[in-house]
Amino acid sequence: MATLFVDNLTVLDFSYLHGKRGMVGESWIVDLELTGDLDEQGMVFDFGLIKKAVKKAVDATVDHKLVVPADSDHLVAGQAGGDVNLEWVYQGGTIRMKAPTCSTVYLPGSEVTKSTLTLFLLDIVQPVLPANVRELVLTLREEDVGTAPSYHYSHGLKKHDGNCQRIAHGHRSCIQIFENGRRSRYWEKLWADRWEDIYIGTREDLEGTYYIDEVPHHRFRYEAEQGLFELLIPEDHCYLIDTDSTVEHLAEHIARQLADEAPGKHFRVRAFEGVAKGALAEAGSLGPRGPVG
Repeated sequence: MATLFVDNLTVLDFSYLHGKRGMVGESWIVDLELTGDLDEQGMVFDFGLIKKAVKKAVDATVDHKLVVPADSDHLVAGQAGGDVNLEWVYQGGTIRMKAPTCSTVYLPGSEVTKSTLTLFLLDIVQPVLPANVRELVLTLREEDVGTAPSYHYSHGLKKHDGNCQRIAHGHRSCIQIFENGRRSRYWEKLWADRWEDIYIGTREDLEGTYYIDEVPHHRFRYEAEQGLFELLIPEDHCYLIDTDSTVEHLAEHIARQLADEAPGKHFRVRAFEGVAKGALAEAGSLGPRGPVG
């Protein structure tokens, strides 16, 4: 038998529900190892077919979805007329979502962890493997960013013609901020803290603010190609912007906010959307130089 490996098969960008943190955006990288007998081509499994079959199965199950621990005491869930209608009561308040079933996956167990999701995905992947594959190792991991600040955010893009339109999916993202050409960990840490476990909502999608047990909650609602999406989430879990929450707009928003907070300085922002992709933006200007001589 032989073993082949595929690192970075895909990146799962999704959100999940947590008993203390609420809705958490996440990005997990998928690695594979396949052990089996060689076929008539001298292969365990053709790399092209792995990317076509296995990646497709994994992405279709989790990517750009809200992952819900089905056995959690925090969950009140239902489904009617092909839609998801769930309620999640946690330490910070209540999350309610109505959305098409394609936007959500229910994970067996009381919490979402790398271990519980790995076991779930193994059952999804096994049926698409050829008979000569005897052993499958699937690993989920975070991007290794060292000590660089990162944050977890969730959002939805109603104008997107793909799965980004789903109202509750997310990312774990790094941020790089340069102040007057020099990397600034101070500003990076500030924004990472500001957007930790945040839901970034567009003002025009905000239907209203409601109180549940004296806690203010924002309610977002929009119609997209896949159907009607509604989300109620605690106000202090939200950050409102005037544009859609594409990474291009987010980078520009951060840069402009920095320029407003620190006049006379120039900022360059590299805002990531999950792993190894993102957008650049610049704002502000260097202050006037003093007289020479």
